[in-house]
Amino acid sequence: MLLQSAGDFDLVAETAKGSDVELLVQFHKPDLLLLDLALSDSSGVEVARRVRRVAPNLRILVVTGNVYPGSVANAFGAGVNGFVLKHEQGAELLDAIRAVMEGRRYISPQVAKGLDSSANKRPNAQGLPQTLTQREQQIVRMIARGGTNQEIADALHISVLTARKHRQNVMLKLGLHNGAEIAAYAMQSGLMEAPDVGSNL
Repeated sequence: MLLQSAGDFDLVAETAKGSDVELLVQFHKPDLLLLDLALSDSSGVEVARRVRRVAPNLRILVVTGNVYPGSVANAFGAGVNGFVLKHEQGAELLDAIRAVMEGRRYISPQVAKGLDSSANKRPNAQGLPQTLTQREQQIVRMIARGGTNQEIADALHISVLTARKHRQNVMLKLGLHNGAEIAAYAMQSGLMEAPDVGSNL
């Protein structure tokens, strides 16, 4: 409704499935893709990577509900052109669309403010906080796949107490509070695409 009321946009396709996006882009050849990071079947970051390969000139604007550590860096690393939050005012979205269509990178003030507040956790090349160890990254993936403390302990050949401690450390470092938030973070940051070593979860 917002885009229709603006008068200078045509909506050519929409989908909630990341697996459909690449084909829709190839078929309709749009100028702009509005992309959520939390799709029903895949990571928006990975979708952006795939789309960028088949449509190098397409403008991609992320419009998502939440921002987790590393998600902004990973999104830009995948080739997106802008980043806004769903709950921001409609005028913000229109400003972002026009900015990226003019060839400029856009980060909404609210997202930029969040990045400034977490500047002490600058992402590494993978878009992950530097304070997250490789073992903790592995723990995040296992939790995101529904692994319990016992299952994580068994898979990594550690004690349940150690697995529980790893889980607590991960939540503390990422500022998250439960397994659902960890799963959302892992999906949005693209961490689920990283391979696991020494785990069958």
